This record gives sequence, C-alpha cells and structure tokens, in this order.
Amino acid sequence: MKPFSLAVIAGTSEATDLIRMLPESWNITAFAATAYGKTILEGLPCTVQVGRLDAEGFRQALADADAVADASHPFAAEVTRTVRAVCRELKLPYFRLGRPPVQYAYDQILRVQSKEEAVAHLRKTIGNILLTTGGNTLAFYEQAVPDFAVRGYARILDTPDSRQMTAGSQAHLIFAVPPFSAQQTLELLQKYQIAVLVSKDSGMRGGVAEKVQAAKVMGIPVILIAPPAEATMTLPEMQKALLACAEKERKQI
Repeated sequence: MKPFSLAVIAGTSEATDLIRMLPESWNITAFAATAYGKTILEGLPCTVQVGRLDAEGFRQALADADAVADASHPFAAEVTRTVRAVCRELKLPYFRLGRPPVQYAYDQILRVQSKEEAVAHLRKTIGNILLTTGGNTLAFYEQAVPDFAVRGYARILDTPDSRQMTAGSQAHLIFAVPPFSAQQTLELLQKYQIAVLVSKDSGMRGGVAEKVQAAKVMGIPVILIAPPAEATMTLPEMQKALLACAEKERKQI
C-alpha cells in the first residue's frame, strides 16, 4: 500500500513539532524557503526541499501529495495565499497551523493591524527605532519613515539570504541569529538608545515576550503588528485532522 504523502510548508519550530507527531511510515516532504530553514528540519523523518516557489512551482511540487499542512510563519501571507490557491485548484486537503494569541503585561504596547499603520505612528515619534520585523520589510520602512537612515536600527537574521536582501540598506543593521533573550534585546536597546521597538506579534515562539520584557525595563513603547486574520489549527487539532485524512485516503484505495 502506498504510504500517505504529506507536504509540510515549513518555516517555524512548530513545523518540526508537527513532523515529530506524525507516523514515520508517512512520506513527508517539508518545504523550506531558505537554507537556514533547512537546518531547523535536520534529523527529522522527512525529505526537505529548499527554495522559494511560485504558484507553478507548487503545482508541480504538490502534484503527488495527498494533503498539505501549512506550518509557515504567521506572517508568511504570500506563501499561504499561493499554497491555499494551488490546493483548491488541485483539490488537495489543506490545513493551516496557527499560534495561540498571547497577552503581554505591559501598558505601553500599541497594537496595529499593518506595517502601514506602524509607520503612521513612527512618523510621529522622536528618537531611535529598533525594527525587528525582518529583512523583507526593511525597504518599506526606509522609504516610508523619512529619517529612518539616521534613527533606524534593524535586527536582521544573519543568513546569506538576509544579507543579500538588505545589501542596499542605509539603516543601521544588526545581524544576529535567534533565539534572543530579554537580556540580549535589553543590551541592544541600551547600546543604541532606542526610543521605540517595532515587532510582529508572532506569538510566544516568535520571541515577542522577550522583546516586551526588555522594552518594559527601558520604559519604551512597543508597536506590535497583528498577524493576518485566518482560520488556523493548534498542533493537536492538526495532528488529529491529518490522521483522519490519512485514514480516509486509505479507505478510498
């Protein structure tokens, strides 16, 4: 009997948790956008495909899959839109893994719905900015905040992809590899005299709690960008749904 074939759109530590929770008899292919993403999947019972795919790339890559588990980053909106559309086209069962919302005990958190709304607030602030939203949005902030080259500091994942992506930046770049403790972030805030911190609200595993803790010590505001609103599952819910999907597939053979 052909083993159940599952495609996992990786990019988070939850993707590794999910793969560990599933039967090793399954044929699991994990898709990582970067070489760094591949390192997170090392040692797991799966095949790893590295590289960014467009819709046609996913059509070809998912042609033999029985189901797709989207465990990409909560803010990987473009990948999620593309994969979801391809799954509809191929009539593939699609499941989206999410992260539970977290409440942070700090009264200087400003929650916004988009990077555009974050910029609207940054334009009203004075003092240095620490941006922790990733290299792929850095150019947007540089263009949208008039004096960002002077007062903008960005902590960027230290990978060849990120360095290439931000090579033309005029901002102050701080390349580092997570996870970051609250103390490490606090040291950055103190060293560069940061007046406001900007982060995506990517949940407990996104290191947001440590950023908030450091900002609280400094007494500076945190602009927190909400993740895209979408229907998602917890890890146990996804495990149960995938097992049921595999059983249904087995009965149809």
